[in-house]
Amino acid sequence: MRIKSVKPGLAGLGTVLLLAGITAFATGSSAQADANSTSAVSSGPSTFTQAVPAGQPSQYGQPLERCANGVNHPVGGANPVLSEPLTTKFTSNVGLSEAVSFTGNQWYGNWQFTFTNTSSEVLATDCAVLVFRAPSGSDNHGYTATQAYGHPQQDYLEVPRGDGTSFYIARIDFHDVPLSQRQVAPGQSFTYTLGGVPNPAITLEQMRDSLRFTADLDLAANESLIEHYGTNRLTN
Repeated sequence: MRIKSVKPGLAGLGTVLLLAGITAFATGSSAQADANSTSAVSSGPSTFTQAVPAGQPSQYGQPLERCANGVNHPVGGANPVLSEPLTTKFTSNVGLSEAVSFTGNQWYGNWQFTFTNTSSEVLATDCAVLVFRAPSGSDNHGYTATQAYGHPQQDYLEVPRGDGTSFYIARIDFHDVPLSQRQVAPGQSFTYTLGGVPNPAITLEQMRDSLRFTADLDLAANESLIEHYGTNRLTN
């Protein structure tokens, strides 16, 4: 696994199927590039309170760098996400809209989850956790934004369901950059991209609606969530 970080410009994490990609996958026709997307859905409050971390970049004992370092959190037995009810409607604890697009073919492509800050508040995405369902076997995943950002990394886990889909848990973590590069202003967007092989077991709309977004509002870093799901810390 590796993290793919692409500088701003991929703005933006309405078909309900992968259309040409899924058709080619099912029929075995020749690979053709395609780009399909869902409509956007919204969730979360228009206003919220988010604690502002103290400290400067690279001051690792300060709250600004609370997610700069991490460790693996293995869990014993079956992962608890497997026993949770499937999320069928996008949820967020801050005001966001979300849409999903796919670019690729039946052999490989990228799903991009595009989030737009629909609230009236500046949102810090540092330590935010995404939980969603998508085709199994992703080998590439990363964060981008329409505003300047730097040095994102992740706590990450894939949990296969055995039906061609997996749950993905990712905490977005930053290090060594100012607070402004961890923030998304009202009306601005950020994305999370997942690369892998398409599977008709899940549609773009189902991927979109499966996502739960939890911003870190209290500087607790969403640590309880990543320990609960047993994520692994990925390198830069």
